[in-house]
Amino acid sequence: MDQEQKAANLAEADQPVDVEDVSRETGGIEKSKKLVVVGKESFFSEEIIEYAVDMAERMSYEIVALNTAPLSCETFNQSASKDQICTDFQMLSEMNMEPFREAAKKRNVSFSHVVKFTESGEVLRELRKEIGEFEFVVSQEEQDAVTDSDIGDDRFQQGIFVYSIL
Repeated sequence: MDQEQKAANLAEADQPVDVEDVSRETGGIEKSKKLVVVGKESFFSEEIIEYAVDMAERMSYEIVALNTAPLSCETFNQSASKDQICTDFQMLSEMNMEPFREAAKKRNVSFSHVVKFTESGEVLRELRKEIGEFEFVVSQEEQDAVTDSDIGDDRFQQGIFVYSIL
């Protein structure tokens, strides 16, 4: 676990990471090399795309881009618009994901995209059942009600969070 954290720290600091060395140091046990990137509903910001592609390239990870809607399509069982809501979100997510797919392609990073209609607390468990193990999750904080004009452009910065899933 220490070696994996060391590799993540080196990647964060733009240092080269030899994933094979890390694998040998951890006893040759090869874990899943997937990086899950959680979008804000149907959208991925330029900052999170750049960060995730850079990290995945340096650490030889596959990106799994995840869009999630905090609702269940089953919630609308009695509604004729249920299928339309889910279809629209799926299509919007696919359209908004294209810049992410292109950025990964330019850097030869494997890429897949998943859309889930699950509450955020359950989505990673459900995703793990579907795609198998993954080591890291990258997400972007929710933007508060505070606007840029409230605190000044020079101090406002949206954070990107990386979580290790061990």
